[in-house]
Parts: sequence; structure tokens; C-alpha cells
Amino acid sequence: MRAAEHGGVALVQETGAAEDSGTIDGAREIVDEAEGIIDGVARGAEEGGTPAPAAAPRGEVWSDSRVAHMLERLTSDFVLDNTYREQHLSLTASENYPSKLVRMLGGGLQGGFYEFAPPYASEPGEWSFPDSGANASLVAKLTGIGRQLFEAATFDWRPNGGSVAEQAVLLGTCGRGDGFVHFAHKDGGHFALESLAAAAGVNTYHLPMVDRTLLVDVERLATLVSEHPEIKLVILDQSFKLRWQPLAQIRAALPEGVFLAYDASHDGALIAGGVLPQPTLLGADAVHGNTHKTIAGPQKAYVAFRDADHPKLRQVSDWVCPQMQSNSHAELIAPMYVALSEVALYGHDYARQIVANAKALAGALHEEGVRVSGESFGFTETHQVHVITGSAADALRLALGDLARAGIRTTNIEVPGSNGLHGLRLGVQAMTRRGLREAEMREVGRLVARVVLRRAEPTAVRAEVADLLQHFGLDRLAYSFDEYVDSPAAARLLGEVFR
Repeated sequence: MRAAEHGGVALVQETGAAEDSGTIDGAREIVDEAEGIIDGVARGAEEGGTPAPAAAPRGEVWSDSRVAHMLERLTSDFVLDNTYREQHLSLTASENYPSKLVRMLGGGLQGGFYEFAPPYASEPGEWSFPDSGANASLVAKLTGIGRQLFEAATFDWRPNGGSVAEQAVLLGTCGRGDGFVHFAHKDGGHFALESLAAAAGVNTYHLPMVDRTLLVDVERLATLVSEHPEIKLVILDQSFKLRWQPLAQIRAALPEGVFLAYDASHDGALIAGGVLPQPTLLGADAVHGNTHKTIAGPQKAYVAFRDADHPKLRQVSDWVCPQMQSNSHAELIAPMYVALSEVALYGHDYARQIVANAKALAGALHEEGVRVSGESFGFTETHQVHVITGSAADALRLALGDLARAGIRTTNIEVPGSNGLHGLRLGVQAMTRRGLREAEMREVGRLVARVVLRRAEPTAVRAEVADLLQHFGLDRLAYSFDEYVDSPAAARLLGEVFR
């Protein structure tokens, strides 16, 4: 069977080349071996060579060999994907490697029951269900650590993604005829708000920026809000993010009734780890974000309010659930708690290593002659590094073509402050979890430069990437609880999860 039929289609599509160009030699060998097992089962090789039966008629019980055949087919998909992850540099700014406990705890039975409780006091109603009490205990653990990490009075764990969280903030603070302000796309603003605002009759305005510094022009923002009194929300929703914004000055420039929200999807672990300031302590009414970028958790999100009595708390919370989603995936409460606990325990060192790695990568790229954004402020203050390459087509070709074939995973963007030029958004958080430090990140910079600047043969670079990563496996991630996964306490926990 071809690689494309095993879930490798994304690899083929991202290169636009022949079948083998999007795969890894090692993965091919392993998949071929898995295919041999599969074909053996399909032929009934272990049962005397009897051919595999045709698809079972409706209602017929599957035979053991048919189930084994199905499981082996699934296994080959995981073989291919695991090998891909092991042998590729993950330099996307929006993904991470969750630890084993985070991954395994999502297999609990909690997802079979609903959990609706909002982050405010409420009376039982038609959405109330009898429960063992375990969900309430898990929620209390999660909300407690969430409030602690983000200096907040509430922590709503229910959003099923960062888009839901920020959309709930928009709909909970603005009505028809109101206005909100956020980053324009060219300045890194998130894609999830403007279409929704238009459908809801909410006017959209963009934060004025200083292109040279990539900072919000606070004086011009104050003028904008003064001239448009319908503005009810300012949301700092930057996804292409190299710098911390002047949040205290922004708060001071806004009228008291304007809601200030900070999207920490990208820099949540940097905030919780103390590298960046706490938004709620600088005047943000709420901080929100997802839990799978610098925070290495499941694909969930949160909204945390500074004040438990805030007049918009109920509206924002009700937009999360029940108005935008009815199922909050309670099976992910425990994985979220473990991911945040890893940040609480290791976040100080993890956050500092992320920034050190980002600076090392940016500096190495710059020394190699690659055009890196932000030289005037040291290239980056976060986990991200922005490389300017030229046109949108050039950036797309690199991200989904040459770099992908070289074993380097990244994405293309319109680079903020570059007058419409495009390039690459690199992130170092995932490789920091694999244990890479400054020396290795400088080597990564050299490898990226060979592809981007010197047009090296991607397959040759891919071999060097695989050689580098063989020393940094996925079995024991840094800044995680992976070293405890074989402990008696973890065995007892997992025994109950899978009981």
C-alpha cells in the first residue's frame, strides 16, 4: 500500500512532488514491515493461509482475524506518524508535544458524561446531572491551578479551543451596533473574530501600530476609542507575536467601561513561568487562550477573569456554554490539570529556556545571512522567530516544499512590520520540550539557512535533521512528568483511568 493511503497524504500534498519525497526512509521501512504483518493477517497466514473474509454482512459478528486486520491497519498509520514526529524538527509556533500522562489521561470515562457547571454560582436546572462527585473534584483542582497561574479570580476550563474562548469574549461584551478593536491580520491578529463580528453587527477596528517597534501606538489608540464611543472591547489577539505589548499603558488609555482582554494562546507558559508579566495585574479584565502551544496540553482553552464579580462574567461564560457548545469534553479536565501542573512545577525554567532558544535560533539565522525580523529589539521576546523571505508564493513554497522535504516543519505568514512581505513563523517551544538548548538551536538555524538561503538539497539536510534528533527522543520529554510515568503512583492512576 502506498504511503498516501496510510495517512501520509499530507506529506505528499505539502511537497507537491512524487510519492517518496514527502516521506522518510526510516518510516517507509517500518511501514513496509507493518504492511507485511497486515497482509499476513489479511491472507489468514497464521491460520493456514485462508483468505481474509469479505466485508461482514450487516449484523454479523466480526471474526478475530477481521478485528486484528483492522487494528493492524490502524497501527500502520501510527507507525508512519510517530516516525515522522521523531525525525522532523517541529518548528511550528502553534503546536507542542504533550507528555505521556497528558495523552493517557484523556482516555478516562469522564467524557461519557456531560459537565456544564459555569464559573459562577448557579442554581440546578435542566442541564444538571447526578454525578459521582469526581468531575466536581477534578474541576476544582483544574480551576484552582488555573487561577493561580494566571492571577485570576475565575478560570473557565470549558472552551473547546482558543477560537471559542475569544469569540465568547466578543459576543459577551459587544452587541449589535457596538465596536471592538483588535490586531489587523497584517499585524498578527487572529482570524476568528472579524467574520463573526460582521454577522453579529459589531463594528471592527484595528489597533494602530508602530511598524518599526511592532508595538501598539497607545496615543493613537486612545484617539480611536475617543472618536468611536461604541467601542466596548479591546482584545490583544496577536498570533504572530515577537514582543510584549504595553498593556498597562493601554489600560490607562481606555475608558473604564471598555473591556480589555488578552489572548495568551501563544505565550501562556511564558506568562505563567514569569518571563512575561501577568495581564490581569496590568489591568486586563480577562486573559484567555488555548492550552496546546507553549502550554503542552490538550487542544482545549480557558477564560480567566480578574474579578469574580465582573458584570460581563456571566455573559461571556454563557456564550462558551451552552450557546456556542454543549459538550465541553470533560475527559480533558485531567489532562489540562496535568499540563498546567507541569507548568506550575517546571514553568520557571521552561519559559526561560524557550526565550533563550528563540534568541539563539534568531541570532544563528541572522549570522547566516537570513533576513530575520526584529533586529532593533533583539529579534524576539517570545517563543517565535519571524523570517522574511519575499512573496507569499515564496514563503509557501519553502514551508510546504523545500523545508518539509528537509524534515523541518513550519508555516508561512505575512510578517508583521515588513510592509506586506511574507515569510516563516518559527517556534521553539516543542523542540525545547524535546530537550534542545542554545547550542542545538544554533545548529537548527544553520540547517534552516541551508535550505532557505543556499538552496541545499532537501534530502541531504533531512539526513542531518534526523541525525540531530536521534539524541532528543519523544520518550522522556523535558519539563514534563514523563520521568514519573512508570512510578507506582502513576500505575495506580492509570489503572483506574483504564479500568
